[in-house]
Amino acid sequence: MRLPVHQQRDIARMHFYDPTQSNRAIARGLHLSPNTVGTLRGKIVESGLTWNELRDLDDDQWTSALDTKNHSIAQRKLAPDWEWVDQQMQAEDATLNQVWLEWRAQSPDGIGFTQFCTQYKTWKRAQHIVMRQVHEPGNSLFVDFAGRTVEIRDPNGGPSSYAQIFVAALGYSSLTYIQAVFSQRIEDWIQCHIDCFAYLGGVPEWVVPDNLKAAVLRRMRDEIIINPAYRSCLDYYSTAPRPTGVRKPKHKSKAEVAVKIIQRGIIFRLRNHVFFSLEELNAELWKGMEALNRHPFKNMPGSRMERFTEVEKNKLKPLPDFPYELCNWRYRVRVGDDYHVAHGRSHYSVPHTLRGEYVDLRYTSTMLEVMHRNRRVALHELLKEPGGVSTKDEHRPIAHIRVLEGEPKALLTWAVSVGGKTEEMIRYHLESRKDMTNGLKAARRIRSLAHLHGDSRIQEVCAYALALNLTALRSIESIIKQSADKQELVKENLTSSLPNHENVRGGDYFEVQS
Repeated sequence: MRLPVHQQRDIARMHFYDPTQSNRAIARGLHLSPNTVGTLRGKIVESGLTWNELRDLDDDQWTSALDTKNHSIAQRKLAPDWEWVDQQMQAEDATLNQVWLEWRAQSPDGIGFTQFCTQYKTWKRAQHIVMRQVHEPGNSLFVDFAGRTVEIRDPNGGPSSYAQIFVAALGYSSLTYIQAVFSQRIEDWIQCHIDCFAYLGGVPEWVVPDNLKAAVLRRMRDEIIINPAYRSCLDYYSTAPRPTGVRKPKHKSKAEVAVKIIQRGIIFRLRNHVFFSLEELNAELWKGMEALNRHPFKNMPGSRMERFTEVEKNKLKPLPDFPYELCNWRYRVRVGDDYHVAHGRSHYSVPHTLRGEYVDLRYTSTMLEVMHRNRRVALHELLKEPGGVSTKDEHRPIAHIRVLEGEPKALLTWAVSVGGKTEEMIRYHLESRKDMTNGLKAARRIRSLAHLHGDSRIQEVCAYALALNLTALRSIESIIKQSADKQELVKENLTSSLPNHENVRGGDYFEVQS
């Protein structure tokens, strides 16, 4: 099956949400063929699986469970962006043949001239069809940024910032949510959605964004690449994105109308206000938002808030127990030969079978999640100190576990055979240190030094170091290299062996005479 897995998931979600929906109704919402929708729904029914059983499967498990692997080889020839073609045809003396030649020079594997003419004429005829959109309660939330920005001055006299205005409107009731943020980056975009869902007290079936980078990374002929961070947020709320077509304002007319009303009815009124913080601006915007939502409609009874409270609110999906925690992503991080991935100057383990593979890292302020092919393979608490290592025993191969279980015991047995001070030093590194990995390395190194310099020498060095409360490996190596303990002994011997002589002044000489 050629359909990407994420679109298969969208069809399945709609199928289980309302099994009575027709294939055509689902296909219309997803911009897919009804036959494709019908084929996948048939496979879902044949599998006998429920949505709860399907939703947590990774991509490989999904295609295996529903038998939807892509076995096709033949590919359609590339077609141009017909809106671009139409723009070129508006120029004086433009011909289809010349426009096709220019496009074909950039896309030599694209469709031929006959298909070019036929498909362009078909597209042109379709542009004159206008469909009245009917929005079901709880089905769609339209989101966008307003074109206007609002100045926020620096109270210390620095340069001003310009706030972006996020706008969201429900399809059925037109209930509108507004929020000012400093940018259109993914962090602010996601935070606006979290706050919007909290304001609504529920979640719609679909979220309809424009094609900004925070929502859509790339559009291709047969696939839309959604920003993974954005998809992760919407998945958490059990909803999904349904981006509009490129330069298709009618696809999100609710958002366009809401933006226009807000710019004219709220932002314009604030043009003479001076704001010094985002909180001040949002306070004024929310006052205007509440007035807008409670203002009576002109051509129908009630208001946005009444229509929402009476009908649409109960149709929304319930919110999760906790709001989504804002996260960041790192993509295609290679797993090292030691089955650890590097992040923030620390290292985190993954199952050893993934050595050399590429994984994605999803991290918050407290946790790090390792994903492989849309499946979580490891979860670690984020290490605060750089240079740390977080290794879980279940990620180690069996041979490594056996070594780790047996080596500390062998090191202690050796230390006991050498002497008490060596045993005390080895026990400190194996049992008292917080970083057990480096403690094991230090104990190994001390045993290696004993092989080079002798057990008796290590016993002397450990006794000298412990007397001075020195336990670091570099201190032990320095004592051996500099023979510091022997130099101290020489000093003591010289002091105690000075001969008695009349020219040698003793301590009595320097006593104060009364």
